[in-house]
Amino acid sequence: MKAVISHISDDPAEILDSIEKSRYYPQMKQKAEESELPFPFHREMLKLLKQSNPLQQKYYYLEDETHYAFFCSYMNRMDLFTFGKAQLFIKLQTIAFPCSLSCGGYITNDIAWMLEYIKTIKGCKLVLNIDKAVNVKGMAFGETLPTCRLALRDEHVSLQAYMDSLRSQYRRRMKLAVKRCGDINIKKISDDSISVHPMYLQTFEKSEYKLECLEKEFFDRSEGEKLVFIKHGEPQGFVLLKKNGDELVFMLCGMNYKDEGCNADLYYYMLLNIVGYAIEHKCRYIDFGQTSEKTKLKFGAVLEKRYFYAHHSNPLINLLAMAGRRMLEYTYAFPDFRVFK
Repeated sequence: MKAVISHISDDPAEILDSIEKSRYYPQMKQKAEESELPFPFHREMLKLLKQSNPLQQKYYYLEDETHYAFFCSYMNRMDLFTFGKAQLFIKLQTIAFPCSLSCGGYITNDIAWMLEYIKTIKGCKLVLNIDKAVNVKGMAFGETLPTCRLALRDEHVSLQAYMDSLRSQYRRRMKLAVKRCGDINIKKISDDSISVHPMYLQTFEKSEYKLECLEKEFFDRSEGEKLVFIKHGEPQGFVLLKKNGDELVFMLCGMNYKDEGCNADLYYYMLLNIVGYAIEHKCRYIDFGQTSEKTKLKFGAVLEKRYFYAHHSNPLINLLAMAGRRMLEYTYAFPDFRVFK
């Protein structure tokens, strides 16, 4: 690599100050009228994650004559084969946004250049949610969980118009969920007036793909709006949503699993209300996130591939990781649902 100027800090404010002084800052903002980096790399969001969910986060800003990269790293003890076919718990540096979003934990104009630098960091590194495959010598790579993304049509001017555009079998399933959730009220909140964290923890414990576990403070103070689904005065589920330009980001959710019988209907009902929220707020796209792909495909979402890259500074371990990369991969095959008429 050419001579690289690097700034490394465990203080997000310090690294963002460096970025704002850099010559590449206007490009990194993506939109000239914006006052900060694109979501989720907002200053307040990064500070909140550092304060409420300390995972030894580090923030890197790199630049040379033609390249730049900003990325987040955090320490986590996780199953190296979380998305694969085996199980091996190891402490590693995860390069990702530290609250399980489907976007990558980086901003760069050259992914391969950024990954070459990451190879120089000591220890075991796992880079998640790269949005395109690039060739980087000496790194194990493969597919990880895909992102589910729904493009709303011009005709989707209301939730009813969206449902009318579905083929009958999918519309019928959503109507059934609406009927079975008829005694549920929905409350929109942007504060901590309802504690949603216990429902998040129940969902986290049931998840097949555990990464970091978030603390209560994050949900109490996170930017975005929560839809809380209430039955007989008790919260049964919630979704945390963030409008990002013309896209609605489904950040996180949780459910009360005490009543196992209605969970499938409630989840359908929650997703349907996310669609309604997006239409109401004039969004063109919904980032439905990762996991539960089959259900989200039945709402008309499509899968966008995401990739991981892994590297260890120990050459022998790195060779083993490269040889066994198929064990690290997430494999999937879903029917080609024809959801819309």
